[in-house]
Amino acid sequence: MSLLQRRVSFAVIVAALASVFLVGASTKADAGIIPYSVIGPHEYQLPVGDEIPKDGINLLLSYNTFRDESDAYDGDSSARSLFANVNKFVHIFNIDGLNNAGFLWEGVLGFGSYQTKDNQSFTGMIDGQTGLVAWHKPTKNWTNVLEYWLYLPIGSNELSGHSWDHSIAYMTNYHLGNFTFDGDFGYKLKGDYKNNGAEAEQGNVFFANLVFAYKFMKQLEPFVKLDFQSTETGKNKITGQKTSGQHELAWGIGNQFTISDRLNLALWYEGPLDGRNTTKTNAGYARFIWSF
Repeated sequence: MSLLQRRVSFAVIVAALASVFLVGASTKADAGIIPYSVIGPHEYQLPVGDEIPKDGINLLLSYNTFRDESDAYDGDSSARSLFANVNKFVHIFNIDGLNNAGFLWEGVLGFGSYQTKDNQSFTGMIDGQTGLVAWHKPTKNWTNVLEYWLYLPIGSNELSGHSWDHSIAYMTNYHLGNFTFDGDFGYKLKGDYKNNGAEAEQGNVFFANLVFAYKFMKQLEPFVKLDFQSTETGKNKITGQKTSGQHELAWGIGNQFTISDRLNLALWYEGPLDGRNTTKTNAGYARFIWSF
């Protein structure tokens, strides 16, 4: 199963955990995780056709991040720190006759803990997600992937994004020898935010992510990352006041470990390069994969 473990899609976007930016003054910077920044090596190196057993492949994935949210690119940060634990069940399957293609369904539930600068703390369930993925392999070294996500506003009141959102993304993997490249770009369509009398038109989000890795041995596969997001302007629908857009470019460095044939682990640090109207990424990530 070690080959299958490395061929798993990790296209989770953690739900927005702060509403200050949506309804407050633009001098406050919003806390947030760059969409798809959880991807690591072999993210989209997916199996096709006969590589997928008749009963499919089941995987349980756990993504964990701790972020220092205290510094912002401009303005003041309203946040102090954020911890998120996001768990995903994945079922990979094939369709007879489509030998160079594969499909999966995925569902996500998670937990978050968020601290503000004025020492308030919010803990609970974050919004759920579900999605469908399809991919095609034109050559043995190259995979092209399309993904759709639906975001469900079912999290705890303080941690929910309070909107029905959708995203579409293109992802790709290319590997040659011990070198692996994974990349994606996508667009997240944000619904209107509605909660406790507040109502806001949210800006849509463009995102892109790159991962370059080289495997020296089973326990040594270092990688570097670039993650980017850009959020369009929004509007407070009660007052008519516009909320500023935001963007960030971040970099990461880490290593992927193969613990066993059914379990692997990736650890990395991610830091800021450039941004506007958002907190600076300063975070540690841990990603576990268990196949069964």
